[in-house]
Amino acid sequence: MERLEGVVRDIVFQNEESAFCIIKIEDDQDVHTALGTFPYISVGQTLVLHGESVVHATFGKQFKCESYEEIVPSTMAGIEKYLSSGAVAGIGPITAKKLVEKFGAEIFSIIENEPEKLKELDGIGDKKVRLIYESYIKGREVKNIMVFLQSYGVTPKQALKIYRVFGNESVAKVKENPYILSEEVPSIGFKTADKIARNLGITLDSPFRIQSGIKYIINEYCAQGSTFIPKEMLLEKGQSILEVSREELEENILHEVMKSKLMLEKIDDVEGVFTMPYLYAEVSVTKHILELLLEGVDALDIPVKDYIHDFEKDNGISFHDKQIEAITGAAENGIEIITGGPGTGKTTIIKCILNIFERAGKKVLMGAPTGRAAKRMSEATGRESKTIHRLIDLSVSTEEDEVLFDEDETLNCDVVIIDEASMIDVMLMNNLLKAIKPKTRLILVGDVDQLPSVGAGKVLEDIIDSGAFPVVKLQFIYRQGKESFITTNAHR
Repeated sequence: MERLEGVVRDIVFQNEESAFCIIKIEDDQDVHTALGTFPYISVGQTLVLHGESVVHATFGKQFKCESYEEIVPSTMAGIEKYLSSGAVAGIGPITAKKLVEKFGAEIFSIIENEPEKLKELDGIGDKKVRLIYESYIKGREVKNIMVFLQSYGVTPKQALKIYRVFGNESVAKVKENPYILSEEVPSIGFKTADKIARNLGITLDSPFRIQSGIKYIINEYCAQGSTFIPKEMLLEKGQSILEVSREELEENILHEVMKSKLMLEKIDDVEGVFTMPYLYAEVSVTKHILELLLEGVDALDIPVKDYIHDFEKDNGISFHDKQIEAITGAAENGIEIITGGPGTGKTTIIKCILNIFERAGKKVLMGAPTGRAAKRMSEATGRESKTIHRLIDLSVSTEEDEVLFDEDETLNCDVVIIDEASMIDVMLMNNLLKAIKPKTRLILVGDVDQLPSVGAGKVLEDIIDSGAFPVVKLQFIYRQGKESFITTNAHR
C-alpha cells in the first residue's frame, strides 16, 4: 500500500452526506489529486494517506485513499494556518493569529482543557467559547474514532457510518461487541464485523460471534427464496462456516429463541428456524388475505355477462369458458387469482375486467412488482399502472434497505389488479395487503411457472396450493395460434 503525506491545499469536491471528497494535497515534490472518504476535512490540514495511485481515463493520475490519519501541526506557522482553515468553527484568520500569538503551541490544550481562557482575547465571549470548544471536541472525537476503527480494518466510509449510528460511543460499542455492526450499521455485514472482531481478539466461540453468525447463515439462505432454514441445515452450515461445535450452535439458537429473536416452527415435518421479520410477514399475509376472502364484497348491480358480450363485440373476439369464468369471478369475489402460461389471454382478461369495473363506476388501481412489468401493463391496457412500491407509497430509508410503510395510509380504490404476481415476495405482499382496505377487490394475475420472486417466499404459488382461494387456471393457447412452436415451447 502506498503512502502520501502532505497539506490539503484545496477541496475540489465534497459530498456532505457521504463525506466523499476530491482534494488537492501538496507534499515536498508536487500537488496530487486524492479521493476518498474524509469527514471534517479542511484546507490546511496535514494528512497521511494510505492507498494506491491510479490513472483515470479522463482526469489522469489520482491517489485513491483507503485510510488516513491527521498530523496536527507543531510549528507556529502551521498551527495558525490550520486554525485559519476553518477546521474549528468560530475561528477565522484574524482570530487564529491572535490565539497563536497569545497561547502559542499550547492553544490546542487550552481549547480542550481550559476553554474559558479564550475569553482573555477581545471579541471572544461565552457563546463563541462554546462554539469553538464543541467544534474542536466533535472533530477530535470523530478523528479518534476514525483512527481507532481504521486500525482494525474498517474503511473510512464504514467508520463514518458507524459514527453516525453510535456517535461518541462508537469505540466502546465496537470493543464490547463488534457483531452489533452487522445488525445496526448499513452495509456492514457479518464478514466485515467478523474481520474486525478477529483483529480485536474476539474468539471463535464467542456467543456474540455465534449468534450473529447464525443470523447471517439464515439470511444468506433466505436470500435464495425461502422464508426459513431447516434447523439441521443451519447446524451443518454453522459448523462449517463458523468453525464451532454443534452443541455450541444448539445452545445459541435456543438463546436467540428465548430472547424472541428467532422462532422454531414445524413445517411439513421439518423443524424450521425463522428470523422474526419473515415469520411476522408470513403470519400477517395469511391474516390479511383471509380477511379479504371472508369479509366479502358488495355485489355489483350490473349485467356482467352483457358487459362481457359488449367487450367481445367491440374487440372482435370470443372468450373461452375459462376466460369468462375468470372475468365473472373477478366481479363477484373479494379476491381472485388468475394464472396461466404465455398466450392464454391474461392481458385481454385484465382489459375486460378493467372495462367492466370502469363502466360500473368503480375506481381501479393497477400495479406490478417491477417497473418493466408495470410499463407493459400500461401499454397493454392504455391505463396507468405503477410498481407496487409506488402504488402503496412504499419508500426505502437511507438506513440500509429498511422498508417504510405507514399503516394508516390505505389505497383509496374499489379494485386492485396486480400483474406478474409470481414475482411478489412475502415482504412486499405483506405491505400490499396492509394497504388494501376491507371490501376492496384484489385480483392477482400471474404464472407460477415463470418469474419467481426476487426476495423470500413463493407467495402466489402458496396461495394457489392452499386451495382456500378462488383460482382460475387458463390453459387454452390463443397467441400465435395454438400450434405455434414459440408458445408451445414457452409452456414446456
